[in-house]
Amino acid sequence: MRLQNLLDKLEGEESRFAGRELLAPVLRGQKVAVKIAGVVCQLRVDNNSFQGWAVLQSQDVDSAKFLREAAKRETQKYLELLPAVRLIAIARDEKDKTLWHVLPAQQGDGRFALKKPAPLFLCSETVQSFATVIARFDGGRFWFERVEARRSPALAAYLREQMHAQTAPEKLHKKGLSAEEKTAYGWLWREAEKARALSKEEREAARLQKALSHADGQLISYIERSGVYTVTYRVGQRMLTSVVRQDDLTVVTSGICLSGQDRDFDLTSLVGVMREAERKHRFDYEF
Repeated sequence: MRLQNLLDKLEGEESRFAGRELLAPVLRGQKVAVKIAGVVCQLRVDNNSFQGWAVLQSQDVDSAKFLREAAKRETQKYLELLPAVRLIAIARDEKDKTLWHVLPAQQGDGRFALKKPAPLFLCSETVQSFATVIARFDGGRFWFERVEARRSPALAAYLREQMHAQTAPEKLHKKGLSAEEKTAYGWLWREAEKARALSKEEREAARLQKALSHADGQLISYIERSGVYTVTYRVGQRMLTSVVRQDDLTVVTSGICLSGQDRDFDLTSLVGVMREAERKHRFDYEF
């Protein structure tokens, strides 16, 4: 197809797309991908607080209006259009409780070659570590559908008990465990061993660096006192110091002017704000 014909087709599809209702998985603060005339477009959703399955109304090829949360039957119909895959839940994300990291439950499934844990989005509260789950793949992400009912929950419970007891993978003895479940256990056990090998100071430094690195910040140093950390870090070319709570890293004092809204941020979101301010050359320091 000639370029002009393709552009004419896309323009026609765009005009018909505006005002349509569509069902889509929404991740908080992120855009929703849709395909128009074979071209993937990113829609900005007007509800920044919602996360889950939603019914949206397209405004144009760049934005969509949140109408309501999708019903379970609507979500199920959407998921059934996508290829299914069996996965093993390994570890839940520290911040997003609906996000789990997973490994394959069937290594022979040639459609998906996972060399390391992959994210599984919009999981229900019923998911526990080592549970086998059914997910759907949309070409870019895995979406949770359900916990696999045919797999005995006693196997996952056994693995959780052994992990709590710090049992080495080679000492697992439970009839019915699959090779994939043993692989998943081994991966999580090695990660736990690495964490146990770190001193408290190293663990906290790693935790702070992880929070900072989400927005490309770099930890310089930190001081612990009375339930807070005074954290010195670098954002771009600037060195900054903020005070955050130890338990959840929410901001006590940001070190920049946030019009009294310091406590609305945690360390990660604060660095994101600073990074954006640096791009726009609008840094206002508190003294």
